[in-house]
Formats: sequence, C-alpha cells, structure tokens
Amino acid sequence: MISVGGVIGTGLFLGSGTALYHGGPIGALLAYGIIGSVVYCLCVSIGEMIAFLPNVGGVVGLADLYVDPALGFSLGWAAWYNWSVTLPAEITAAAVLVSFWETKYIMPVPAMIGIFLGLAIGINCFSSRVYGEMEFWLSTFKVLTIVLLILVNLIIDLGAGSEGFIGLKNWQHPFAPSYLGITGPKGRFLGFWSVLMQAMFSFFGSEVPGIAAGEVIDATRNVPRALRRVWIRILLFYVGGIFCVGLLVPQSDPRLQGDENTTYSSPFVIALNLAGVKVVPQVVNAALLLSAWSAACSDIYISSRFLFFLARCKHAPKFLATLIRHPYHQPAVTGDETADSSDEEEDDDDRSHTDAVEPPQISPATADNPQERPPLESHLLPANSPAAPQRQPFLVLPIAAVLVSSSMGLLGFLSSSGSSATTAFGWLTAVTSVASLQSWIGMLFTYIRWYRGTAYAESRHQHRDDDVSRHTMQQIAVIKENRHSGQPYLAWYAFIICLLVLFTNGWAVFVHNGWKIAEIEGDSPPSGPASDREASPVSLFLSSYVPIPIFLLLTFGYKLIYQTEMIPLDKMVFDRKDVPRIEPEDPPRNLWEKLVALII
Repeated sequence: MISVGGVIGTGLFLGSGTALYHGGPIGALLAYGIIGSVVYCLCVSIGEMIAFLPNVGGVVGLADLYVDPALGFSLGWAAWYNWSVTLPAEITAAAVLVSFWETKYIMPVPAMIGIFLGLAIGINCFSSRVYGEMEFWLSTFKVLTIVLLILVNLIIDLGAGSEGFIGLKNWQHPFAPSYLGITGPKGRFLGFWSVLMQAMFSFFGSEVPGIAAGEVIDATRNVPRALRRVWIRILLFYVGGIFCVGLLVPQSDPRLQGDENTTYSSPFVIALNLAGVKVVPQVVNAALLLSAWSAACSDIYISSRFLFFLARCKHAPKFLATLIRHPYHQPAVTGDETADSSDEEEDDDDRSHTDAVEPPQISPATADNPQERPPLESHLLPANSPAAPQRQPFLVLPIAAVLVSSSMGLLGFLSSSGSSATTAFGWLTAVTSVASLQSWIGMLFTYIRWYRGTAYAESRHQHRDDDVSRHTMQQIAVIKENRHSGQPYLAWYAFIICLLVLFTNGWAVFVHNGWKIAEIEGDSPPSGPASDREASPVSLFLSSYVPIPIFLLLTFGYKLIYQTEMIPLDKMVFDRKDVPRIEPEDPPRNLWEKLVALII
C-alpha cells in the first residue's frame, strides 16, 4: 500500500492542472503515459537487484559493487540532497494548505511549519514499524480519495452534473493551441514536451520501497513485488486522473494557472465546481494536507536512510552510521561474520578506499578474487534472518542520520522570513528535481552494468564443471527469477528518456527569450502574452543545468582523490550470503486483507 499510495500528492492533485493547461487533454494524457512507462522500467530494474541483495546499502551499495564507488558517492549525495531539501518544501506546503479553511483561529504559517515539522520528526524517532503503520493508513486514505474522485468525475461526465452530458466535448482541441506565445505545430509540441518533463518530476518517489529494503520483513519477496506492481498507480491514479479531468475541465480554464499552493487550482476541484458539487473540495484539501505531511515524513525517512547508507559505504562521516537498539543484544559472531562497524573502532588509514564496500564472495579465495574479504553484513536485519539475535529489539534507529536529515526542515522557516531568504530557499528547492533525476539515471546505469555483469558471468561459467561455476550458475538462476523478460531494453529505454529530459529541462528559457539567459534593459520583449513569459530566466537556467556539472564534479573528483576504477565485468561477484530464506506466503486472513490483496 505504501508503494501504491506513497507519491500520490501535489503532483497529481495540483500539478495535473498545469499539465492540462500546457499540454491539452491528449497531450497531458500521452505525457503521463510515457513517463509512467519509464517509472515501470525503473522499478522492475531496481526490484531485480534489491531482491537479490536487499542488505548491501540500497542503490548506493549496488553502485559501489557493480559500477564504481565514485558513482555510489555522487548518486547517494544527489539523492540525499533531493529528499532532505524537499522536506521543508513539503512542510511549507502543508502549512499553506491549512489556510483553505478560513477561520479566525488559524495560526501563523511559521507556527504551523514548526508543528508539522515536529510531528514528522517525532514519527521518525520511533521504530520503522510505527512509520510503516502511519504511512499505510495515510496511503489508504489517499488511494480511496483518488478512486472516489475518478468515479465521481466519470459519473459527472455521463450527465450527473449541472452541465449535463459532456462526453468528449473538451477533446475537440486535444493539444494546447500555443506555448510561451509560440503557436502552430511547434507550439503544440513544445507544450506537450513541457508536460513530459513535469510528469517526470511528479513520479519521483516511486523507487521508495527499494530504499527501505533493509527494514522490510521478507524483503527478497516483498520489495520487488511492490515495485513491480507500481503500474497500478501509474494507470489507475495518474493516467486515470489525467483522463478524467481532461474530460471535464476545458484546457483554456484560467483557474488551471492559479496559485499552485492552494486547492483552488486543482483540476479535480475545478471539475467539481463546474458540476455544482460543493462538499468534495473540502475532502480534496484534506487529502492534499495529509499528502504533504505524509511526504514530509517520507522525506525524513528516505533521506536519513540514504545518509546511513553513505556512511556505511564510507562516503560520509562515520558517526552517521550510528545505530541505537533497544533492548540491545549482541549477536554471536561466527568465523566469517564481522561486528557492527558502529560498535567497533576501525583503522582505515592504510586501506584502499576502493575496498570500502566489500562484495559478498562466491567462495574463499578464487582465482579472480585471491584475497578473502568478509561478506557485507546486514545492518538492519529482517526478523527471520539467521544472523539476527533470538530476541529482536523493537527499536533499531539510525539516530544520527535521522537528526541530521531532519535539521534540513528548519529551512522551511526561510519561506516566511523575508524576500531574500525566500529567494534563497526557492533556489535550493529548484534544483531538487534535477538531483532526483540524476539519481534515477545513476540507478538505471547501475542496472545496465549489473545486467552486463550477470550475462558475462553466465557465459563464462555455464560450460564449466567446478564448484565455483556451479555456485555462480545457481546465483544467476536466482537473479533471473525476478528479471523482466524485456530486460535490458526496458532499462535502456528509461535511461535514454531520462537523459533527454535532463538535457532539455531548461530549453524554455532559450526558446522564450531568443537564446538569451537574461534580458538586457532596452531589449524588445519576446512576443506572446505576458502571462506566458518566463518570469525568472536566470533562475530557470541555473536550476536546470548547474546540478549537472556539480554531479560530474562529485563523481570525477572522488575518482581523482581515491583513484577508483570502474568495476570490470570479470571482477563482479554475485552471491546471496546473509539473505534470509523465503518462506511460503500466508493467505489473506480476513476480508480487509483480501481486499488489499485484490487492489495491490
């Protein structure tokens, strides 16, 4: 349920209005459908890797093991920046949404920011079971809300509203007639392309279940299943929602371009107002408010786990890998197990940094791996892991990572501190989408290398008859159990689309301003309505393209300092040591579990 409802929020309830305005009903539908296919390809790719190695440090550890520690470093920090800086933006949005209910008792925005931030931090200071339970019920509410809205919109389209039967009347102009003052086929295409980029940003967060793999019971089965079934959210919620509002709301409705921080610009609310429905907008605002706060809780959870993974992989200060357990019971240490690095002192000065993350070995001392290295242990062990102590602690928390990531929420107070502080906060949040897109590209590239490594290992060992080759072929067979039949073409397709969006993200500033980053006083203004002009071309250009050289600087700077090399195909190791055995799944026990199983 968290996978299905985790990213239902402002991107769907509010962002779909801008998508409809710029792309038209068919353009928006096509754009969300295309990006939905990209998200599906990303999820099945991550799911395959996480199902095999759920406890190596998420996508950061996988990039270290199968690409280059430099990519794991830059990918992890880009993802952490995205989720940590998105936190104050979501908190601020939740505080603003409260103003929908106009009462004289409403508190100032800074006070609401403090309350929402404190609640989000409090949830994340309990065990992950508490967070999961809370997120499950919030996701359930969001799922029920969007299903209700889709059904109501379809009924209104068939004639239940004050406008009577509507049908496909609003589809007479499938695309927006112009974009940024540009008319004709070029303007319609540019409007569609702008929606393509916006839809990409609306889907960020779909990979969340893969980040939580270390704390999920039976992650080998549950995480890839959750990631594979993300198509339900794509088809039913995003594509279905865009389809319904495109039926009811004219593309030219000026309210679609209203304030994005309020409920009144939501196409769902506009459609209900046009139909004469007065009560449901209150429900939509409540869903928006809960979605924003739920996203804030998720931001702390995900950013703290990325920071924890970075520290475990020695890409961040060691104290960020600190775990607290209560009650604490030290598990017995066997011959090939290592103690928790948060509870021991390590001398890393004389170690090569390329060995910061040790891949699990196929067998002790092979020809390709002459030096035996300890397997990478599970740091957040599932309850049925054989390496776990008999009595599991009910609280296992990366406290330092949670507190550091939560502190980024204090930036939310900048949004109400003054014009200069608000501008600075806007610049910080403007680059988060590009940072998240870069992390997607890194994950897809990691999978492409993973696929090539498995194909090389299979071709190398399938005709040999020795213990190492037989063991390797067994591991490859386990990997293929969760491999989509369309791989690696699905990963390549998503990788190429993400690169296109990354490099064309800021094209509007060039088309709109005649390839001028900023207008010089005395220059003639661009043609087109004033409402279609880009308000801050400098900010758009910098937020779209500055993160790219920063990401490259982090990657190649790390390589230069630590002299890392891309992992060769013949050095890649595929072994499932310390991964818990999969038990048969229990059937649904009651009507509610049967309903949930039917939905997801």
